[in-house]
Order: sequence, then structure tokens, then C-alpha cells
Amino acid sequence: MTRLAQISDLHFGAESPGLPEALLDTLNTLKPDAVIASGDFTQYGRRREFDAARDFFSAIEAPVIAAPGNHDTPYLNLAARVAAPWARFEKRLGKGVTPSWRSPTAAVESYLTARGLQAQLDWSLGRANPRQAAQIAQSFNDFRGLKVVAAHHPLMAPGGLKGRAKTRGGREAADIFVQAGMDLVVTGHLHQVFALPQRRPDGGSCWFVGAGTALSHRTRGEPPSFNLFDNTLEGLSLTVYAAEDGENRFTPGKVQPLHR
Repeated sequence: MTRLAQISDLHFGAESPGLPEALLDTLNTLKPDAVIASGDFTQYGRRREFDAARDFFSAIEAPVIAAPGNHDTPYLNLAARVAAPWARFEKRLGKGVTPSWRSPTAAVESYLTARGLQAQLDWSLGRANPRQAAQIAQSFNDFRGLKVVAAHHPLMAPGGLKGRAKTRGGREAADIFVQAGMDLVVTGHLHQVFALPQRRPDGGSCWFVGAGTALSHRTRGEPPSFNLFDNTLEGLSLTVYAAEDGENRFTPGKVQPLHR
């Protein structure tokens, strides 16, 4: 069996008191083979926020695969966002997380969709580079286990790629991953849980799964939560662990089979 946890939108600097400890305890109790962190680890990209994220990740008893989000740039420093948007992320988190991970039964690759600045009114929206998506897809060519891509911005979303889900190039990147036979594409940004299947050429399904915010009070109508994936001989499944009604504990919901 392979077990993967997905945490997203931690927003250290705007986290709810007590939830980091509860999340860490739950993750270490569940003992995932790896933890996927799909962006927005900080609120404003401040050094102290990155330090809090680093301390949190270092206490997780599993490898952490990280794909940064738009909040992980120096949010309030325009010059730094233009010149070196990921300098603080790399300096303060780079040694504790990895952009990729592989075991005999599963492989995860991160895909950067966040930008320090863009020529559009809402620069925080995602931008997917199809050429980079093709390179990532090619890296899975000889792998026969569970194939997972992790990004911050959605490449598919309920209702389509519009509003906060308007990721430029997202549809093209999604098609590349589907055609290449990916099993999972996990994302954050929307603070919303969803699971959308797309049919692959081999007749199986590639699932596009979104995660809620794990720690932040910026829940947008859903409780803080994280996703747990179990891949067994019976198939792949998703369980959402949520902290309901302001409680500082994460409890599992119904297991959802993700047929491949």
C-alpha cells in the first residue's frame, strides 16, 4: 500500500491557533509515505512565516514534496517579487522539502504555476507552462507505479477555469497530464475540496483533486482540512480529514474511491 497526504494553503502568519499542532499530530499518526504540500505556506512571504513553515515541515515524520504558491513570494515587496520571487522560499525551506519524490510504488513531481508578477490585474492567478508540463510528463515514462503531479493552482476546477480558478494555460497542461497517463493531479489555491476525473487514452482516469486550507482561518465556507490518499490492491481512495466547528482536531470523512 502507498499512503500520501496532501496539505495545502497553510498560510503561516494567518493560521488558526492550535491547528498546526493538531495537523502535525494527525499526520504523524497516519504515517503517510510522503506528504505533498501544494503551496501558500506563508501569508505574506515574510521570513518569520517561512521559519514557522520550516519548523512545521521538519517535524513531519515523512518526506515533504513542496510546490510553492503565490503567497510564497515576498507579497508586499514588489521589487523582490520581480527580481527574485522564490529566494526566501529556497533559502528558508529548500533544505527541508523536495520538488520530487519517488518510491517503488509511487512518484510525485511538483509543477510551478505561481509567478512573482504577471501582466494582468490579478497577478496571484495561476499560469501553467505546457512545455514544462510535457517535461514533467516525460519524466514518468518508465515508471509503473502511482503517478502524481502537485501544483498550487488548479488545472481543472468545478465550474471550469474561471474566477479564482482562471489558470492561464491550465487546460493545455491538464490535457498533457491526462494524455501521459497521470493518476493524480493535486492542487490548492481555491481552499476547496473537489475530485474531478478525466478519461485517459488507456481507458483509466486521471483525477484532479483540490484541497482545502489546512490551517488558515481563510476557509471560504469550508472547514480546515487535508486529503489522504491510499493506493492498495483494491484501488485508489481519497479521505478528507476536517477540523469541524472550530475544533482543534482533524477527523476523517467518508472514504471516496477514485477509480483508475
